Amino acid sequence: MSILVTGGAGYIGSHMVHELADASERVVVLDSLSTGFDWAVANGCRLYADVSVSSVFAALARLKPGNDSTVGVGGAGQVFQCGNRVRKYHGD
Repeated sequence: MSILVTGGAGYIGSHMVHELADASERVVVLDSLSTGFDWAVANGCRLYADVSVSSVFAALARLKPGNDSTVGVGGAGQVFQCGNRVRKYHGD
């Protein structure tokens, strides 16, 4: 199974990614790394350290059709972060 974990480089997400990887799942991580860390992602997992539209589509393309799951554990800690970074998220 292929699993996309948003926020997979953060505290909770990285633990989930490690558990899934230990269970031999194929894991794709999407994280802005604004509060997460690339070193926290389990070895062998593909990390997309960008939240632009093109990166999201690239992460989705890595999933196997018909046998996928998405786990959303990422998010901006404060609402103003999203409002102040509109261009970052919609730069494409």
